[in-house]
Order: sequence, then structure tokens, then C-alpha cells
Amino acid sequence: MSKNEEKGVFISLWDGLSSLRLTIALLIILAVVSIFGTFIPQNASPAEYLKVYKLSTYKILKILGFLDMYHAGWFVFLLALLSLNLIACSLKRFRVTWRFFSPPRVPLEEAPWQTFPWRKKFFHKGLPAERIAHYREALSRTFSQPQTLDEPPAYYLFAEKGKLSRLGAYFIHLSILIILAGALIGSIFGFRGNVNIEEGETATQVVLRSRGMVQPLGFRVRLEKFNVSFYPSGAPKEFKSTVTILEGDRPILTEPILVNHPLTYKGISFYQSSYGLAGVQKAVLAVKDRNSQKEVNLSVQMGTQIAIPGSSYTLLLARFTPDFQRMGPAFQLFLFAPNHPPENFWVFLEHPEFEEKRPGPYQIAIREIEPRYYSGLQVTKDPGVEMVWVGCFLMMVGFYLVFFLSHRRIWARVTERERQTLVELAGSSHRDQVGFEKEFEKIGQIFQEKTGGIREESAESEKQL
Repeated sequence: MSKNEEKGVFISLWDGLSSLRLTIALLIILAVVSIFGTFIPQNASPAEYLKVYKLSTYKILKILGFLDMYHAGWFVFLLALLSLNLIACSLKRFRVTWRFFSPPRVPLEEAPWQTFPWRKKFFHKGLPAERIAHYREALSRTFSQPQTLDEPPAYYLFAEKGKLSRLGAYFIHLSILIILAGALIGSIFGFRGNVNIEEGETATQVVLRSRGMVQPLGFRVRLEKFNVSFYPSGAPKEFKSTVTILEGDRPILTEPILVNHPLTYKGISFYQSSYGLAGVQKAVLAVKDRNSQKEVNLSVQMGTQIAIPGSSYTLLLARFTPDFQRMGPAFQLFLFAPNHPPENFWVFLEHPEFEEKRPGPYQIAIREIEPRYYSGLQVTKDPGVEMVWVGCFLMMVGFYLVFFLSHRRIWARVTERERQTLVELAGSSHRDQVGFEKEFEKIGQIFQEKTGGIREESAESEKQL
């Protein structure tokens, strides 16, 4: 292959990579596959997928990478290609944009002057040297501080506003690249998992959601207390975990975790996501003697044997079940008596009638339960989140530059004609043509009134369409 052919291939490849068509195609493809990623649950267990899909469908989705789409190689390739496309587009067009930040061509030749879409002409009494200071002041007051070039007998003024709006697209491109980089860093070096901690217990690792593996935290998390309040309907109103972070055995901090109020330590955030009943700390039982009909309330802790006052019997709270055979909370109890085998039976919170039918010297009812909860925490580490926020900020800056600013430029050419001063104004704006037309008309009127000009009849408000 000759050098010219190699150069032609490179140019063709560069033109294709910097093509706007490639950008549109990639955005459409990413939008379509993201829809699949929304409707297909990501990183679920095989059992969960097999409840919804057939085995053959599950295998196909797994091979195609749709079950962990955002980590699939083809999806990363699409993002990388989009990044290269944005870089190529920016580099290709930046040379043209940068010339607007170079010193403007003042004075302009007649040919480019005639290409401006807005132009006005005025005659003023006096000579240009006597009037140029007034023109500079008028343009500075009505538009922006002008640059001045004196080339007697002609004088030139140039003023501009909103030049940074030329960079709006580049801010947006850069923001997308930074957001993608932050997401990639978070995907590689971060994790997302869950951990359930019972009151008084400590956790040192979490189970990852995507791979089912365990991830060490590097420190210990102890659940000091879990509190939950309920609405009258029984629905949970608020639940809160009070946790302590420990380095070794040394407490570092103790803070509450609520829904939407996470705790962050060493870049790892803990979110309150769920809770459940791990057991019972103690219960208040009403023990009634069937013979004397006397009743006494006993506060009984799980696994602790307690004597029944005025008798030789003792009770042991052995086991608690939140929903025993779909009949609600229930305790397994042992009733001990001297020289007799222990009596084993269940007492139901919601079905006291079962206890009335059970034979024995005592009838037992549940008066109060002090539950022991576990707290379900979602644990995330995303070292790229700061980059994502920076990218979002730059994107807002870019949108502001693109949609709310435009690069507006005004030229003024001052020359002498028949012992009078001829002032020619010209302007351009790369966006918001309608708005700039109104501004240019206003500048022309103020310029004429403040400097005492007379508009030349043959050059009245020229505008080329």
C-alpha cells in the first residue's frame, strides 16, 4: 500500500470517527439497549430469572450479556467508541472555534464587511478625530468596551459579548467524557452489597449483589439499637439504625442511619433499606393458676428459666416463631415440675383459645413482646461519584453557554466624507438571530441619538437575508 493510499485510509477513518452520523447512531443504539436494561432485572440470582423466563431464554440473555448489561464487554465498547467519537468531533472543530479567541481582524476589508447580515450608516457633523471618543463611549455604554484601531483618516471600533458561548459544546462533550470516566472508575473499583446485622451484633463484610461474593469492609460495624414506629394501620412509619464504627476495638463514631440519610465512612456509604424480626429479647406472660384462678405477670427472657411465684413450677421460654403455621407469633414453652417430665407446648399471641383447651395446672397468655430486630443495610462504595458530579456541573455550564448565551459582535468604521463623519455599523451573532436583531436596532438608535447622527437615506438599515 502506497503512502497516499495509507493517508487516504487514515483520513477516511478519521472522517468516520468524527462524523455526527456516528454520534447519532451510537446514541440511538445506547438508548435502545438501555431500554432492555431497564425492563430486564440486572444482577439477580438465577432462581429469580427462572421464575420469569424459560431456561433457554435465560441462557440466551446470559450469553448476550443482558443480565449484567452495564458491565458487558459490548456495552463498554459502545461507550468507548462514543468517547472516541466525542474527542474526534471536538478536535476536528476546535481549530475553527479557536480563531474566535484570536485577535479580530480590524480593520476589515470591504468584501467581508458586505457579508455581515446587519449594517447601518450614519452621517455626523465634524471630523472623525473629533467624534471618535463619543463613538467609543456610546458603544461601551450600549454594548461592551470596544477595541480601537486608529489609522487616520479612518478609525475602527470592535466590541463583542458572549464569546465563551462558542465553547458550550466542548463543555458538554467534556462533561460526558468525565461522567463516563467516573462511572467506569466506580464500576471497576467500587462495589454494591447488602448486610443484615442484629442488635448488638457486628459485621465486617458485605455480600455483593452482582456476584454473590463477600467484600471485606476494613473496619467493623456494630448495630447498637434499631427503632421502628408504625402508623395506626400497622404500616412502618420510620425505622432507624444506630450503628457504631469500630477500628479494631476502638469506637470511631456512633450515628443513626435513616432512609435517605446514609452514613459514610472511608468512602463507604450505608443506607437503611430493610429490617426484620430476628427474635425476641423478652416477653411478658400472664400465668393463671387454674385451681385458684390467681394470675401473675412474669417478665421472661429467652432461654432463661424462671420460677412461678408460690409454686414449685418453673417456665422456660425456648423458642419464638414470627408466624407459626400461618397462625401468627408463637412461643415454645417448657413447664418444669419436680419429679415430673417437662411439659412442652406452644402459646399463640393471636389465638388464646388454644391455651384454654390445653390441660395442665396453668393457663398462659402472651401480654407483651419485646422484639429483637435485625437491620438490612445497603452498602455502596463508588470512588468515581465525585467525577460524575464534576461532569454534571460542567454539563450544566455547557447547557447554559449553549442555550442562554450567543457570541455577538459589533464593528464600527469611522471615515471622513465631504467634511463630515461617516459611521458604519455592522454586527453578527452565531445564535439567537431574532434577539440580536432587536439589540442591534436598539444600539443603532441609541448610537444615533447620543452622537447626534443623521441616518443616510440611501443606506437605511441594511439586512441581508
